[in-house]
Amino acid sequence: MERFFFELLQVAIGNKPCLSAVPTNEEWLLLFQMCQKQALVGIAFHGVQLLPKEQRPDRSLILQWYAVAMQIEQRNALTTEVCHLLVKELDADGLGTCILKGQANHQYYDGELAPLRTCGDVDVWVAPKDKGEKQPVRKVIEYFSAKGVMESLCYLHIEITPVKDVPVEVHLRPSFMNEPFCNRRFQSLFGHGSVSWEKCTCTKEIDGVMMPVLTVDYDVIFQLNHIYRHLIDEGVGLRQVLDYYMLLRTWHHDKGMEKNELLCHVRGLGMLRFASALMFVLKEVFAMPSDWMICEASEKDGRFLLEEILQSGNFGHYDSRMAQLDVRKGKTSYQIRRAWRRFVRNLHFFTSYPTEVIWEPIARVEHLWWRKWKLWRW
Repeated sequence: MERFFFELLQVAIGNKPCLSAVPTNEEWLLLFQMCQKQALVGIAFHGVQLLPKEQRPDRSLILQWYAVAMQIEQRNALTTEVCHLLVKELDADGLGTCILKGQANHQYYDGELAPLRTCGDVDVWVAPKDKGEKQPVRKVIEYFSAKGVMESLCYLHIEITPVKDVPVEVHLRPSFMNEPFCNRRFQSLFGHGSVSWEKCTCTKEIDGVMMPVLTVDYDVIFQLNHIYRHLIDEGVGLRQVLDYYMLLRTWHHDKGMEKNELLCHVRGLGMLRFASALMFVLKEVFAMPSDWMICEASEKDGRFLLEEILQSGNFGHYDSRMAQLDVRKGKTSYQIRRAWRRFVRNLHFFTSYPTEVIWEPIARVEHLWWRKWKLWRW
């Protein structure tokens, strides 16, 4: 089934003309479920449309698949509209914006595939346009607090009231690393040190709308970190890996940063081993050419990562190790049990990514202090 699944995805992205054999009706149902688990129903449906007629599933499943794909297209249109509204409003109020991942990834997909990418919430990195602002994070927090739309706050982002029923996360920083020295390098790289905001962002037309996004080079680093963060924090699926495939395809043809310079940043952030594993997954699942890779692929680490991805599914929602706890949220006992469960799960990654696993509970305590003591200047 995994072979059929990978082949169907390769057909969808143009790397394979057809399947190596014809799946049975039962196998097609399992394939559909695998697509749901990895949030790739729309992309896979495009692959189904490209298959020879004799290899396609029965009509009832095609109609079911088509209905889901249409819902994905409609949701994408709404999410793009929300991105445009947010950028326009925040710009008028003197705040710079950058749409991260999500709809920003549409620039890397072919026109017919982009609307079929399953979208989630809107992630927008926000900072004051005034470069003389000494405490930019405080400025952003106070802005959304004054508007009365803050629903939650953490070290990474603010969750605000959904816009047109679309969840929105306002990032105070693009991402972070658990290991403190790597985190300092990451924050410096993305506009909190020698590199300016202007150097790592640009404006692109996406889905007919002008959006501020990360440049391709910095997006390669950011989304590598994004996948890494999800793997350690909760689980990651093939939807994010496909995004990275499309991003590397664009980077290969339109890069400004050479591979050696990029690798220097990846190594300095402690993500080289993970990058090697991800390169194997990209080759195994999507048949990515070797010359698109940012480093050599590691089969040993890659197979471990692929097994984890297939087990966890999109955002770890199918991971039995992360089952819901029978304790009401907000209680201290719930938070302790949740933290312990996460730590036990992360021990699985200790031999592969020891520094992130060791520093994870320490980083969470630091983030808690940051929020409780309102240490916005850091």
